Amino acid sequence: MPLDPGLLAAYILACVVLLVTPGPDMMFVLGQTLAGGARRGWAATIGLWCGVMVHILGATLGVAAIIAAEPALFTALRLVGGLYLVWLGIGAIRAALRGDPALRPAAPVSRVVLQGALTNVTNPKVALFFLAFLPQFVDPDRAPAWVQMLLLGPVLPLLSAPFFAVLIAGAAGASRSLARSARAARWLHGVSGAIFLGLGLRLLLARR
Repeated sequence: MPLDPGLLAAYILACVVLLVTPGPDMMFVLGQTLAGGARRGWAATIGLWCGVMVHILGATLGVAAIIAAEPALFTALRLVGGLYLVWLGIGAIRAALRGDPALRPAAPVSRVVLQGALTNVTNPKVALFFLAFLPQFVDPDRAPAWVQMLLLGPVLPLLSAPFFAVLIAGAAGASRSLARSARAARWLHGVSGAIFLGLGLRLLLARR
C-alpha cells in the first residue's frame, strides 16, 4: 500500500477539521449561491476544486516552494486574487443598487467555474498551505513522496462535497424564499457583494 494507514486516517481527520472551520472557500460558495442559486453555487464549488488540484500539483512539483522563495511572485498573486474578488464584489453591489432580480443567471455556469478556479489559483496562501500540509502525512519508507501527495491531495475536495452540499442547499433555499421580494433581492446581492469584497480586502491586506 503506497500510503500509511495511520497517516491516512490522521490526514482525513485533519481535512474534516479544516472543512468544518469557516474559511474563504466556504464564503465564496455562499456568496455565489446567494447571488444565483444552487446551480451557481455548485459551479463555484467545482471551480474551487479545480483550483485546489492546481495547488496540489504545484506542491507536488515544487512550484509552491518557488512561490514561497520569491516574495515578488507571492505579492503579485496575492494582489491579482484580491483585486479579482473586489471586482466581483463591486459587481454584486452594483446589481443591488440597480435593483436586479435575485437568482438571475447573471453569468454562464462556465464563467462561474472559471471564477472559482481563478479565486483559488491566485491565492498564494493556498499553495503554501498545501506545501506545508501534505508532506506531514507522507511516509518516506513507502511510495515516492510525489506519488503519496498526489493520492492524498484529492481527499480534501472529495470530503468537502457533503459540506458544500449542505451549505448550498441551505443558502439556495433561503435565496428562493427571498427572491419574490425586490427589497430582498437587493439584500441578497448586497450580502454576496459584501462577502466578495471582504474576501478580496482580506487577501489584499494579508501579510505573508
